[in-house]
Amino acid sequence: MREKEKKIGFFGGSFDPIHIGHLQLALEAKEKYQLDQILFCPAFISPFKLNNPSAANAKERLEMVKLAICAIDGFDVIDLEIENCGPSYTIDTIKKLKNLNPTHQYFLILGEDQLDGFSRWKDSEQLKRLSPLIIGSRVGRKGAFENANTNLDANAINFFKISNLEISSTYIRDRIAKKLFVSHLLPPKVVDYIALHGLYLTP
Repeated sequence: MREKEKKIGFFGGSFDPIHIGHLQLALEAKEKYQLDQILFCPAFISPFKLNNPSAANAKERLEMVKLAICAIDGFDVIDLEIENCGPSYTIDTIKKLKNLNPTHQYFLILGEDQLDGFSRWKDSEQLKRLSPLIIGSRVGRKGAFENANTNLDANAINFFKISNLEISSTYIRDRIAKKLFVSHLLPPKVVDYIALHGLYLTP
């Protein structure tokens, strides 16, 4: 039987660690565009961070994502890039997903800060055609929200305005190294995992 077509948001990244800003972006994109599912895909290593790898290893980051999203309906995690054990290229992952599920439509979820460097991604134009962009923006580019609605345009960049919540994984790692409170920035299960495994204790 042919599987029902789904609209799926693809959300990749280092997630070092995953925090409530990531969850907020994914959840608001899902609700705004009525996506059926969000796939979180932790990278083994970003091609742009080969000389500056993640502080937590791939297995630890994968486990933290699982803990962070386990209670949220429609959120799932895949380990395709971690299993690859090499630089993670989104175009390759999207091609694999489309081969596995040719009836599904994939949309790439990004924060607006990632858009300026998107042209440097491997096969960025092809990637944009295979998985049109959904850009969560707090400030918004000129005219970006003028025609914003729940209709996804497969031939354009889809901007939507998200709530103003400035959080970064770098900021969180720095607070943990300084032994500062972080439970307001991370899901409780992720806080417990970081403490249990002694992650991010050095700057």
